[in-house]
Amino acid sequence: MIVDETQRQSVRRHVDQWRHNRRFAKTIARDYLDWQVTVIFYTALHLIDAALASLGLSVSDHAERNRQVRSNESFAGVRRSYLDLYRISRITRYDADPDQWLPERYLTIADLAEDLLKPIETTLGPLIDKSVRFDALPLDH
Repeated sequence: MIVDETQRQSVRRHVDQWRHNRRFAKTIARDYLDWQVTVIFYTALHLIDAALASLGLSVSDHAERNRQVRSNESFAGVRRSYLDLYRISRITRYDADPDQWLPERYLTIADLAEDLLKPIETTLGPLIDKSVRFDALPLDH
């Protein structure tokens, strides 16, 4: 758990960025599915980082974060969702037109958020330090 103000500020920054990204995701037009996926992934990433900071841990890159998600039992309930989002976002950003390969159930921002982001928010919410306000936001796009 958080032991000093520096950690608390780190948690707060990541929760603020999660909130910012979550609101932004709602504004992205359907024509930009690659950006929807990317923003949903980075929304989840900031919750992972907030939870890590709440546990007194920090990471500096995707590989280190993914190792923590794979090995730290605090993340057992979000492993599949987070790592799926990581893979989907990489493919979307670098390899292909998402309309051509993304499973149909993820062709809307609401479905992607419901299947992959919501479980992360629901599971990690209780790990986030209680001194930092965390409320899941609706995503009605």
